[in-house]
Amino acid sequence: MILSDRYELGAIIGTGGMSDVYEANDTLLGRSVAVKMLRPELARDVKFKERFRREAQNSGRLNHSAIVQVYDTGEIDISGTAVPFIVMELVHGRTLRDIVREEGAFSPADAARILVTACEALQASHDAGIIHRDIKPANIMITNTGAVKVMDFGIARALDDSHSAMTQTSAVIGTAQYLSPEQARGKMADARSDVYSIGCVFYEMITARPPFEGESPFAIAYQHVQEDPNPPSDFIADLSPTAALNIDAVALTAMAKHPADRYQSAAEFAEDLKRVSRNAVSQAARSHLTTTDAPRRGAGAAAGAAGAAGAAALGGAADTAATQIVPVAGAGVPSSEQAYPATEVVPPIQPTGASSPVDYSGGTYNNGYENGYSTDYNDGNDDGYEEDEPKKRSAATWIIALFTVLALCVGGYFAWDYIGQGLGLSSKTEKVPDVSGQKEDEAKAKLEKLGYHVEVVQQTNPDVERGVAIKTNPAAGSSVQSSATVTLFISSGKEVTEVPDLTGKTTEEASRLLEESGLELDPVVKEEESDTVDDGAVVSQNPSAGSQVSKGTKVVITVSTGKAQVRVPTITGMKWEQAQDNITSIGLNPRVANVDSDQPEGTVVGIDGEGTSVDKGSTVTVRVSNGQMIKAPSLIGLNVSQALDALRAAGWQGSNNSLHQQQVRTGALLDQGKIANQSPNGGALVRKDGTVTVGVFVFDLLAVQP
Repeated sequence: MILSDRYELGAIIGTGGMSDVYEANDTLLGRSVAVKMLRPELARDVKFKERFRREAQNSGRLNHSAIVQVYDTGEIDISGTAVPFIVMELVHGRTLRDIVREEGAFSPADAARILVTACEALQASHDAGIIHRDIKPANIMITNTGAVKVMDFGIARALDDSHSAMTQTSAVIGTAQYLSPEQARGKMADARSDVYSIGCVFYEMITARPPFEGESPFAIAYQHVQEDPNPPSDFIADLSPTAALNIDAVALTAMAKHPADRYQSAAEFAEDLKRVSRNAVSQAARSHLTTTDAPRRGAGAAAGAAGAAGAAALGGAADTAATQIVPVAGAGVPSSEQAYPATEVVPPIQPTGASSPVDYSGGTYNNGYENGYSTDYNDGNDDGYEEDEPKKRSAATWIIALFTVLALCVGGYFAWDYIGQGLGLSSKTEKVPDVSGQKEDEAKAKLEKLGYHVEVVQQTNPDVERGVAIKTNPAAGSSVQSSATVTLFISSGKEVTEVPDLTGKTTEEASRLLEESGLELDPVVKEEESDTVDDGAVVSQNPSAGSQVSKGTKVVITVSTGKAQVRVPTITGMKWEQAQDNITSIGLNPRVANVDSDQPEGTVVGIDGEGTSVDKGSTVTVRVSNGQMIKAPSLIGLNVSQALDALRAAGWQGSNNSLHQQQVRTGALLDQGKIANQSPNGGALVRKDGTVTVGVFVFDLLAVQP
């Protein structure tokens, strides 16, 4: 099938809930593209066509390397139905959904590094006034070259479009596992809703499970509004306390119930993800570490803080009946066996019996209930409590005896303590507390308070932040005399090393050099074309050569793919303006040569190397008609006056003197004055202002045949 006389469809490379994606060949530009076509059975539905149109419109407005580019749109008639299609950039790779399914969880650093690019793409989208509204692992792809691509703006909405045709008050559009609380409640989404969704993606990438699971989309959406997720560190092995705090703080801040408690932009989220990618302390974790009593934005490492507003959002206390989520009448409930469902349409979650505005304060929410323990202790009648005199005397006797025994015990204790210490017999011991993860000053003070003599030793550690306690000797929980010496090990951070120069090296050579320096090669190797660096050699690196970094740091390299090859497009017959766009769009530099041609002025009559492959960036010569040529009419048998008229009618603009006449002797009197021959011949090309030579018969008696 060929669309728009240009796009030749190949095999189906992807399917979705509403469309199929084909690999196709752009026969005009000679490049491979992807064509996304709405399913014919859905093309008759106005709402589906509107959503499809929105995807093309929204994606076409965006220009970012991490957003799949839209080249063209159109429609094709299939059985009387106009079926729309979108022509897009063709990318080969796997979605995050497929990678997690097949390979399991990412390391937090790798996940963060990937999502930094996705956040930057979303920020570009938000800056253009568009929110995605359906961010999920299936809509983020890692290409075969390691690039990150954000896809499917099918339900995206302009930020200023408060009356979007895709916004429904009776239903929520999105994928339940990644739906923000405000979307789940049918409220207006904004850029921070995308931040929540990408926070859910981060959670799933590092744990291999979504933050919430349930038997239906409704049950899952309910949890997004009502419940707190388990901290992701619960599902990640071998994390130090500081690393766990760091990861939990970032994930749960992004997933805070109220938008005001989240990162306020995708760019802000990206900055903390960058810190996670290099094992630095995130801003969210720093806030948690430095602020103990004052309110703070985000969840930090405590999941309760991230979701405290969730219970309030449904307007019910913890001990009240759970809100029931009921499908719209007649609607079916999707199967729970679909681990990664397509985008769903579900009814918005509303609190049962709640008529007051939603309280997102995150503070105590008692729903108007009285305190069951608020009894007035002064309530009562003293007159009802009377004892007789013997009882009072008996009580006084017992009190005196009790104080006497207590005094003897206290005196005996101090005497034993004094004598025991003097003889070296004191056996007072304390259990060494666990101070790992605490700042040096806090840990030291806690140990000294128990009477220990503290000796501080600095120790390098790749997982514990500089200045934080690693362990003690004797170990935490050991019973030790209070006067003993306890060694406190404090992290001095990672051991520092210099980054080697990897430029020009192969990937294998770069990996070996990094290993020798105690560094690691990042598994995501970037690629780019280069006119100066050989194919397969390192073009650039990050961190740069000579930088001082901690041992164990991952170094990202960009490898040359050599000079790119592009196919010279077929542009003969196009207007120059259109042809120029086609040439420059694939990275070629056109050089115009105006040539004589009978084609209309400005028409391309040829291009060097048409249909062949050349280096990207090459200069190609394009021959463009100057419109100065015409086809000469046949003048044989006409007189000179008639010949001039015929030439003028054909577009000839020469003067009468430009029609050169030569005599041709003839013995035929009737041929006198007629044209015998011409140059150029009839049908040949001649410039509009060129010279035409004709031979005119002249009667000559000597030429008469006897």
